[in-house]
Amino acid sequence: MQESYFSPEALSARLLATRERLRERAPLVHCLTNQVTVNFVANALLAAGASPAMTDHPEEAGELAAAADAVLINLGTPNAGSLEAMRRAARAANAAGKPWVLDPVGAAALPLRREVSLELMAHHPAAIRGNASEIMALAEAGTRGRGVDTRHDSQDALQAAGDLLTQTNGVAISGPIDRLLGRPAEAAEPLTISLAGGSAWQPRVTGTGCALGGLIAAYLAVAESPLEAMTVAHAHAAAAAEQAAHTAKGPGSFAMAWLDALDSVELTGFLASRLTLD
Repeated sequence: MQESYFSPEALSARLLATRERLRERAPLVHCLTNQVTVNFVANALLAAGASPAMTDHPEEAGELAAAADAVLINLGTPNAGSLEAMRRAARAANAAGKPWVLDPVGAAALPLRREVSLELMAHHPAAIRGNASEIMALAEAGTRGRGVDTRHDSQDALQAAGDLLTQTNGVAISGPIDRLLGRPAEAAEPLTISLAGGSAWQPRVTGTGCALGGLIAAYLAVAESPLEAMTVAHAHAAAAAEQAAHTAKGPGSFAMAWLDALDSVELTGFLASRLTLD
């Protein structure tokens, strides 16, 4: 394999091409997500160039997951009906060969969510996206978070993320510095990519994390590998957040500006300055 394949310049070029493919193809993303954020996630996907479907009825979930280009399963507000829909969607997506993302919201703090996440992982998510405490909990590292927040830095979860690569093709750990683990399309060994950026407004707006899970799913439909899908999704969200922060006067105006920026932001300069290969 060519050494240049792993250079930041070559990676940035592939990520920019992936961004353009998303705009061109507008992949259908089936989202089973947090009831609090469903509208925001749908609008974020539309702004980025994807086509969201937000159905969570158990009788429709499997059929739609098999037909979609990618699937997001987010455990933000589980109930009996939505959990059954998630089980059917994960099973159908795996059977149809469609990539899906697991976002195990609150799995570090709440046993039910952790148990359901472990059950769903039997259907091989293409990517798992969460904060450090959630990732460590899924790897049975004995951690406990506080609600959906994390008590750990993304660096703390690297070993746990590596352990999870036996059950998924990529792990995205969110934090002040995002860390993304997976195998490039032509590589046997895992690679870690670090990405700094974003805005302090993001954790003050409900739905930015859920929307990031949706963006990863959208990019999985068009990327060469889950690692590249996770990386360009995180870069897209962070670069848009920085652009939005320039005009935002508070959380409300930031949310609207972030959606606008997801549509308009250019990633070339951001990728060149923020991307590091570990």
